Formats: sequence, structure tokens, C-alpha cells
Amino acid sequence: MKKMIFALVAMVMMTMSANAQSDNKSAQTFNRVASYLELRVNQIEPAKTAMAQFERSMEAYYQLQDVSKGGEAWQKILARHKATMKKVLDKKQYDKYMATLDLTIKNTADRMMDQQQLARK
Repeated sequence: MKKMIFALVAMVMMTMSANAQSDNKSAQTFNRVASYLELRVNQIEPAKTAMAQFERSMEAYYQLQDVSKGGEAWQKILARHKATMKKVLDKKQYDKYMATLDLTIKNTADRMMDQQQLARK
């Protein structure tokens, strides 16, 4: 549970950082994801919208005042995003996306834990 919360905080920070960069960078990132997933023309806008909504939800989550409900809120955001992406993508694309998303969350959580351990030393 701690790892997920740390991962979320890191993802929000990365999202906020990405938003501060140019739209061109965001477009390049989405284009890479679209290429990796081999999105069809009719999937591009719905996927872009779903990913943008996920980012906005993460930003709102980051602003949560009640930390005790953090894990529950994160689970709802993630479940909603997964359900949306499942509607947009075919099974092969969805599996690739989920594997990438899960790996990103795990790596981010691990990195945050490492940083916290280094800070304690």
C-alpha cells in the first residue's frame, strides 16, 4: 500500500513536471505510446482523452487533504482508468498498456522507497 501511494505521488510530480514542459514534448510522448500500442486512427482521440483524464485525476488526488483515504482514492482512480482504457483498446493493446503501466508504478514506487532510505541515512 505504501509503495502505491509513493508511486502515485511520484507520478503526480512527473505529470506536473510534464505539464510545465512544452505541449510538443507531451505530443511526442503520446505519439510514442500510440506507436507502441499500434493505435488505430479511431482509437487515438479516445486514448488521448483517457490519458489526460487520468493525469487530471492524479493531480486532484495529489491535492487530497485527507491522507487516510489516499489508498482508496488511488484504487478508484486506477480502476476507472483501467476500465476506460479497456473500452478503448483491444485485448492485445490493453495487455501491453497494463504491463507498461504496472511496471511504471512498480519502478516509481521502488525509486521513491530508495530515495527515502537514502534521505534517512
